[in-house]
Amino acid sequence: MAIATKIKNSLVYIFGMIKNSRKSKCIFYHDIHSDSCFTDMSTPSVLFEKHINIIRENGFEIVSEITKEEEQILISFDDGFKGVYENIEIINRLKIPITIFIVPSYLGSKNFITKEQLKELNNNPMITIQSHTLTHSDLPLLSSKILENELSNSKQILEEICGTDINSICFPKGLFSKKVVDIATKVGYARQYSSLPGNYYNEVFPTVKRRSLVQFSSEKEFLSILKGGDHFLNNWYTNKHFSR
Repeated sequence: MAIATKIKNSLVYIFGMIKNSRKSKCIFYHDIHSDSCFTDMSTPSVLFEKHINIIRENGFEIVSEITKEEEQILISFDDGFKGVYENIEIINRLKIPITIFIVPSYLGSKNFITKEQLKELNNNPMITIQSHTLTHSDLPLLSSKILENELSNSKQILEEICGTDINSICFPKGLFSKKVVDIATKVGYARQYSSLPGNYYNEVFPTVKRRSLVQFSSEKEFLSILKGGDHFLNNWYTNKHFSR
């Protein structure tokens, strides 16, 4: 493990002990795997189950929508890799509500779910489908017209496939700007998810929620993140992801 990572993990642990927060928050992954692995961002299913146990053993509730200031966790997966589909037994057995942010242009591509598999997932009561844009572009770099098409077309395609209201989006690579937020709100995304760590109700903008990346977190680091240990990284992530 690199020295910088060791230092970061140590600080997350220390800040977690100091904050000891019970605030509700969003956490996210990209995929899970048992045998076949479809992305280097995938989390081993054994580690994922340990994360779920830690959440519940510490008195947090896993929910499909956060409605309380404290003790609720929203779990999401980005992109639509095949691993979640192939390991759906874990989701069903542990009764874990999750949100999957889908990139419609990826459907049927290598390592990603198909349109038919998306329909199957959407019919699962444990799963909510939402948007991850049409092509996973760097949103702040797009012109206003192309940006609006990127966001609205993804919403329209997913609504046609799933027959449900698509009203949430997460920003590819966590990149966003005030223009991105304004246009996303305009086309109908009431909730927009960043990759900036923090509590659910400590919004970046009125429509923009914070999320903590936990896909490679050890059990110790994961518990520290639940307690707010990664919040000290907010300025670093803001400088990296938010275009002023």
